[in-house]
Amino acid sequence: MKKKIFTILALSCFLFQSCEKMLEIVPASTSPEELILSTVDGMDGGLNYAYAQLHTDVGRHYTLWSEALADHLVIRGSAIRTQMSFYDRDMDAIVTETISATDLRLQNDIRMRELYNCINAAALILRAAENDLAKDDLGWSTNKARIMGECHFLRAAAHFELVRFWAKPWDATPDNTHPGIVLMDHPVDDRVSNIKPRATLKEIYDFVIAEFKKAEEQLPEAFDPAQHAAVFNGRATKDAARGYLAKVYFQQLNSTMAKQTIDGLIGATPGIPSSHPLQASLSALFSARGADDTDPECIYQSTSSITTNSLAPYWNSTNTESIYTINNAAPKGIVSEKFLADANYSASDLRWTTFFKTLADGKVTPIKYSLVQHYNIPLIRTAELLLDRAEINAAANNLPDAIADCNAIRERAQIPLLDDGISQAALLDTIKLERIRELAFEGDRLHNLRRMKVPIPAGDRADQTPLPWNGLELVLKYSVEDMARNPLLDNNY
Repeated sequence: MKKKIFTILALSCFLFQSCEKMLEIVPASTSPEELILSTVDGMDGGLNYAYAQLHTDVGRHYTLWSEALADHLVIRGSAIRTQMSFYDRDMDAIVTETISATDLRLQNDIRMRELYNCINAAALILRAAENDLAKDDLGWSTNKARIMGECHFLRAAAHFELVRFWAKPWDATPDNTHPGIVLMDHPVDDRVSNIKPRATLKEIYDFVIAEFKKAEEQLPEAFDPAQHAAVFNGRATKDAARGYLAKVYFQQLNSTMAKQTIDGLIGATPGIPSSHPLQASLSALFSARGADDTDPECIYQSTSSITTNSLAPYWNSTNTESIYTINNAAPKGIVSEKFLADANYSASDLRWTTFFKTLADGKVTPIKYSLVQHYNIPLIRTAELLLDRAEINAAANNLPDAIADCNAIRERAQIPLLDDGISQAALLDTIKLERIRELAFEGDRLHNLRRMKVPIPAGDRADQTPLPWNGLELVLKYSVEDMARNPLLDNNY
């Protein structure tokens, strides 16, 4: 345990200093890898740090950003300034906002840096693993592949999450050679290596896919207490890599590979997942707590402590600044009138009765993330993959298979099943409707609108008009400090 704590502290010292400076990562030479990463425990401690950096944002800030920038969430009143800036779609305010009047670190540079810290920590550990720095550890031979797989997974996930906010989406240009993000495919050993231009979007996607494939090859199928240290419980497995890979392919409009990956992950029988079956209880999906509390439908999640609400304090808190909370009579996050019209839930739909609450003022607030404190946050689950596959099959005019997958979702929600005689156009519309209902406020909305290549609606913003899906209007900007430190960095204007 002392070794793990030392590793986390050491990595924190040389990866997280000056965190407000994008990519100004302290060189690895300031903390010898031979000392920190010479044991399995040491590498696992470093991986814990990398996961913490990833899940500080994925499932929290990045989830909220996708909803706040889109059209189904309204953030009202005196909510935390950062949240209001996203809802206002004020890109200048977002890029210049500081932690406080006295703490001048930039809020969203920190959010970017945390994921680059994740990437660099994983890259350092991967290099140590490739060089067999822990070869004298008795557990090295049985853990080397697993550790390398986790490094590939973390690098892929962090790059993918970053590029969806700091770059135009896939197909914004015919060959996808428009700017992506800075690609960190090697550890940062010196400040000069930080100064590099942004890779193209295609280069980022190619890297992400290759990394997830390596992760799938090397990660174990599941946590095995006889082989793995307890710290691995709750972290990425083969199926987590497969689930993310399906998400990447679907975002990339690669229907063939998306369907192939989904079939391999949950089984190819339409409507009947042979692996990761649908959870019968909707509320149970958002009530799991800790690494040992796993739901079969949940393929990958942010695992919370069972005693502290460390993952998402503003999802579920008595804090008056909270976006969603069942404990607050006037939460800052309410659903838009556009969402109510788009989702058009029936009164008997279990998703409506389980995940939404009507407030005293008549407004509706989502409580999907407020059912219990100290909970795990699902990031990839079977329902999403069924809807992906249903849309792919419907678009290919394979209506029976698409109907089966869509009906599996509708059956759990206890709403009428689709008739076999439904037309292709009506089926596609219904699948897209079920996506709104099923994945409401899980961070899917903005990315899915861009994937469908439709304008981003204004929602309830009376003073705004729809924005182009392939424009720069909702792409996050780099700060003046970022541009000064990396003269090769092109901004998103």
